[in-house]
Amino acid sequence: MKKREITAQKILDVSWQLFQKHGYAETTTRQIAAEASVATGTVFSHFPNKIDILKLAMHQRIDEVLRLAHQENEQTSPRLRLRHYAKFLYRFYCENRPFSKALLQDLMWHSAFFEDQLNDFKHMLFEGHKYDEIKATAMMDCYFMTLIYGLNNEQLSPVDLVSLLTAKLQMIHT
Repeated sequence: MKKREITAQKILDVSWQLFQKHGYAETTTRQIAAEASVATGTVFSHFPNKIDILKLAMHQRIDEVLRLAHQENEQTSPRLRLRHYAKFLYRFYCENRPFSKALLQDLMWHSAFFEDQLNDFKHMLFEGHKYDEIKATAMMDCYFMTLIYGLNNEQLSPVDLVSLLTAKLQMIHT
């Protein structure tokens, strides 16, 4: 890794720790810079703003969650695969509820950042099956609407969300 990449990763790692400790809204870029032992300007030379730091940090953690879920996946149908991955992802999002809300709020208007990750995920769900963009998109709509509903209802557990998603997915024949 180049020095620039190492510095950017250090900023991301420190940011995630501070977000976890103090909350996203309460963490400042000055705190991030101080904890990462870099100038505040260095933070901004790598990331235009704090939400971009959160987006990339979440992106990396979501990739880790997906890798773990993939190692344990034994499902063959797209619907059951999504349900399997949702168990891992909903747990992650619920454990990181404030970040997840901030991220989803930004994603509604800047979805291009996660577009490649989302498209790869949709195709992975259909691995071994003929890919159907309409069904894949409908499944993801069910997934995200369930996630939003769950993040706004803190009494719902990840298990509750998976049950709700399962009921929705039964209407989509895959």
